[in-house]
Amino acid sequence: MDKNSDLRDKKLLAFDLYGTCIDHPFKGWLSWDLIEIMEKNPITMQDVQEWKIEKNWMKIQISNELIEYIKNDIKWTILFPETLEALKYIKSKWYQTAVVSNLSKDYAEPLYKLIPEWIFDYEVLSFDVWAAKPDPKIYEYLKSLSWIDFQDIIMIGDSLKSDVVWSSNVWITPIHLNRDDEWIKEVHKKWIDFIQISTLSDLKELF
Repeated sequence: MDKNSDLRDKKLLAFDLYGTCIDHPFKGWLSWDLIEIMEKNPITMQDVQEWKIEKNWMKIQISNELIEYIKNDIKWTILFPETLEALKYIKSKWYQTAVVSNLSKDYAEPLYKLIPEWIFDYEVLSFDVWAAKPDPKIYEYLKSLSWIDFQDIIMIGDSLKSDVVWSSNVWITPIHLNRDDEWIKEVHKKWIDFIQISTLSDLKELF
């Protein structure tokens, strides 16, 4: 019996973006308050600076230097070498595809610059849908957008918490992209069973 037959019966493969499809060497630093605001609202860093956004009754301060740092981070984003080939392969197998990612509006730019528009059938970006992983609402949005049930969706990402554990909690099949040298084994025993791959190219062995 083909051990991957259950996977191949799925209809939609959803991909995380940063750390999964796209790498950015600088990885700009932001406070958690600012991350929470920007990942769940369709605003840019410039907007935050100009509008004097408040959080818990305190104004969020953003310097010109930080904005420039973020711009450089975005400028130097790159695709992981295997990304396009792997995505094209999945499309050639007639699966639907989606990008499901936590990011601010500024960080959406590399998605459109680096990845052809036809590759993803659906885009679920946290700043657009006002919800961020691991909030199940972001997966609910994908379901409503695609009209595909959770049990027919696979989530592929590098975050053990957001892309694996929480997607599994809503009956989405998770695949963990683990580029680290150390393989995760104990998690299987403690929480859930999931597939690990070390590169997106490994998807060719599964589908």
